[in-house]
Amino acid sequence: MNLILNEFCGKTDDELAMLAKSSRMAVEALVLRFSRLILIKAELFSSNNSDCDDFRQEGLMGLLNAVYSFNPKKSVKFSTYAEVCIVNRMRTYAVKLNRKTCDVISIDDIPDNVVYTEENPEKIYINKEFFSELWNIVDSQLSSLERQVFEQVIQGNTYEEIAENLDISPKSVANAVHRARGKIRCGLNKNI
Repeated sequence: MNLILNEFCGKTDDELAMLAKSSRMAVEALVLRFSRLILIKAELFSSNNSDCDDFRQEGLMGLLNAVYSFNPKKSVKFSTYAEVCIVNRMRTYAVKLNRKTCDVISIDDIPDNVVYTEENPEKIYINKEFFSELWNIVDSQLSSLERQVFEQVIQGNTYEEIAENLDISPKSVANAVHRARGKIRCGLNKNI
């Protein structure tokens, strides 16, 4: 199996995505390539280990959907498309999970002796500093369009919804997100 996977090592993600439509080994090569991304995203979305496993499974399903629905004629790299599919699948699962939790738990169900853990003052201060720095970068570095797109992305809107809200194409949204991420990453790295 490793020998067969080795033949796919020199191929780009886009080439593998096209081969994956007819080759199971190409699918497995893509799953191996994107497993780290899926793990990282799952850890970001989950609150505990059992949730993390569920989010990994959702991420894998998102990747497989990306493999079979990828269209290279859309002028989007497979890696970008796959990440969006993975994150959207996890986000959808998180919403379902939160709804299920919210529907089941009521105030009356919480025992009186529950101990609530709070963040310590140092963590609160560090988080406030980080978000203050982040918003300073957003305000000073991003263009008006990038800022509008960024705000809608963090609200959980899809690229299509943002495109409709701002009366621009989904490709323009994707480009604005890409530029905003680069500027934010650069700004945060300068301040480290």
